[in-house]
Amino acid sequence: MSIADREMKMSIRSLLLTLTLTLMSLCLVACGKPAEKSAEADPAAAPAETPAAEAKPTDKAPEAKPAEAKPADAKPAEAKPAKRIEGSIATVNDVAIDAKAFYAELDKITSRGAKIPPERLARIEQNILKRLVEKELVRQAVEKAGIKVEDAEIAAAYEEYKKRFQTEEQFQNYLKHGRVTEASIRERITDKRSLEKLIESRGNLAVDDKQGREFYAKNERFYVDKAGVRASHILIKLNEKATPEQTKAAMEKVKKVQSELEAKKEFAEVAKKYSEGPSAPKGGDLGFFGPGQMVKPFEEAAFKMKIGEVSAPVKTRFGLHIIKVVEKREERKKPYDEVKEQIVQTLKNKRFFQERRKLLEDLRKTAKIDSKLPEPPPAAKTGGARGGLPTGHPPVHGPGQGRGGGHGH
Repeated sequence: MSIADREMKMSIRSLLLTLTLTLMSLCLVACGKPAEKSAEADPAAAPAETPAAEAKPTDKAPEAKPAEAKPADAKPAEAKPAKRIEGSIATVNDVAIDAKAFYAELDKITSRGAKIPPERLARIEQNILKRLVEKELVRQAVEKAGIKVEDAEIAAAYEEYKKRFQTEEQFQNYLKHGRVTEASIRERITDKRSLEKLIESRGNLAVDDKQGREFYAKNERFYVDKAGVRASHILIKLNEKATPEQTKAAMEKVKKVQSELEAKKEFAEVAKKYSEGPSAPKGGDLGFFGPGQMVKPFEEAAFKMKIGEVSAPVKTRFGLHIIKVVEKREERKKPYDEVKEQIVQTLKNKRFFQERRKLLEDLRKTAKIDSKLPEPPPAAKTGGARGGLPTGHPPVHGPGQGRGGGHGH
């Protein structure tokens, strides 16, 4: 490069620097704020100041620092609270759905503190409204058909529902932490029974013996009782790293237990009094369990014992166990007549959800539904949907599948 070319380049750089500094001075006068602060406030403006940062003037003019670029998609945007709809949020055949009912359901989700992206929140809102609309469609159809659910039916179903819980304490904890009340459970029972009667009136829930036997033949493996032991126990908790004093105190409790059992007191009553495991309210009853369901020392002791025998203290990581074997069984296949009622109920449940879907499709075809809730943006295409149980479906256990065994119960 010639000297003339080098001087020409230096002149151009000097001119660019002068223009840049002049523009910066004008910005200072016009805005009353340093140029750096302006760049920080608006990251999009940062690239315009890059040439001044790259220039290397001989005098010590202040250099403009570009703001740090922040990825626009580093975090999904949070949904901002929208203005709430008042009055009705939708109408079904000119019957209003109260917005309060909608927001009560929405608040159960949003009050947990999770950050929900706007697109997902919009779909949650649509799903809530869909359920409320379906509930109103069914209510109107039930009313039109003159279907009634008797109080005795509701009470019986409610007691059956409570049997899902091992103890009354567990049920009360569910009410406390499950965001439900006894009234809401009874309401769900009433709604479900009303819908069942409506579908039954259409003649679509009947299951005959032939269908039951075909189902049994295809699923025989689910109707096999594995070899196992039914036992009760009394647990005195003792940490694996217990001090000698703690061990001594635990053994004193064990001696009290043994003393009362030797005095011919009922095992179940002694368990209720002394056991420190969750099965205490049930008299220590653990139900049937098979190999591999309990910790090794407990399992080995129980399987070696005779029916009616009570063990010496058996130590596991949970503590000290006094075990009583109540029953033993060999592996056997249950005959059809023994499981017929269970199979019929399983088939009815399956058909119920199929017919519920068809019923709602039919009701929607002739219904006039108006919604005030804005439609969500189109969903982005993903690799495939994952199926699930219908809304409100209770947990499903396979035939013959009981509650999970445990050694600390």
